[in-house]
Amino acid sequence: MFANGWDWVSTLIGMLSVWNLGTFFHVITSVPKFKKELLSEFSSEIDSGIWEEKVSAKLFLLETRLVWVRHLAGIATMLGLLGTVLGISEAFSSLQAAGTVSLDAFAGGIRLALVTTIFGLSVAIPSLWAFQFLKNRILGLEREALSWPKIPPTGNR
Repeated sequence: MFANGWDWVSTLIGMLSVWNLGTFFHVITSVPKFKKELLSEFSSEIDSGIWEEKVSAKLFLLETRLVWVRHLAGIATMLGLLGTVLGISEAFSSLQAAGTVSLDAFAGGIRLALVTTIFGLSVAIPSLWAFQFLKNRILGLEREALSWPKIPPTGNR
């Protein structure tokens, strides 16, 4: 266990949160770039079936990166649960080592359990929100791009 209740599980959750934040910013900054690329590839003479395949292929890259945001949220939740179990196990081990029921012996493990639970949930909840937000942005871009054969975009080309 590290100083002040920071253990290896909390460190892993912290590393996941940084990775997740980087993935979020990568995807959110890529959406306008992908829209610009789709606009430059669009021609009003394009067959709608071919265009649908082209849009799907283009957005597949964003969607595969987006899935990592959801996966990392699930991993953070599970790591928080693992930290909870380890903390409670540590608390009971401390009680057993002390030989008596003592709040001081029990408190360190419970603190660790609560810290990792809070940390895991504080990463997972915003990650799931970010996933839904980005998923809606990508679906919106897909719907918009698929409407272009019916209503061609003006300007922006």
